Amino acid sequence: MASDPDAYLEEGRLDLVPMIDCIMLLLLFFILTTKFTTEEKAIASLLPTDKGQAKSTPKEKVEPPQVVRIRIYPWGFEKGQQPRDYQAQYAALVTPDHPIIPSAALVIGGGKPMEISNAMFDRKSGPQLEAALKIVHDYIGEALKGNEEPGKAARKDQREVEIHCFSGMSWRYAMMAYDAVRAYEGGKDSTMKGMNIYADPLALNNARGVTFAPPRIRNYSTRELGNELLEIIEMK
Repeated sequence: MASDPDAYLEEGRLDLVPMIDCIMLLLLFFILTTKFTTEEKAIASLLPTDKGQAKSTPKEKVEPPQVVRIRIYPWGFEKGQQPRDYQAQYAALVTPDHPIIPSAALVIGGGKPMEISNAMFDRKSGPQLEAALKIVHDYIGEALKGNEEPGKAARKDQREVEIHCFSGMSWRYAMMAYDAVRAYEGGKDSTMKGMNIYADPLALNNARGVTFAPPRIRNYSTRELGNELLEIIEMK
């Protein structure tokens, strides 16, 4: 005779036999109806086996965008030093009595550095300033000419120029390099005919891109200038 379910409730017990029967029926159903599809077999073939990892087709290597980097940092700083060495050299160069860096190194790509004396550009106008600017413009123009990519008719398809200027230096060095790049692009545009490229918004839009690399973010500590110098000097 079957027992009364209410009797289990009165005794504080639950009858688990019906739930176990349902689980067994569901398990039996899935065992009998499961079928491995072609997609599942394909996934299994890619999984590791006791003979080693299955071979897969290598992904195509993604090349980073090519840019022409212009680096500006204090003259006399050489590669191969540690941040603390750069920091000590900078501290000896910039003192309360001499707070301005006397000269800067201008490097384009992997080329030879060019020295830019601060005294050469410490003028608001005049023939001497124009002559000094022409030297910088010619130097940057020759370097950009050597980095021209043939087969690209549009100027904006040429390699972008990225200007890295040490944050401990005057920003005018970066603006000087920017103006030199724009002057070179203006000479390459046949419609400009020697005019300033800034006078034609369309020509400026069609010229190659020029960006300023943001200065290294520091926690208001001058001791991190050595790390920034290392990054700029060792940059490829």
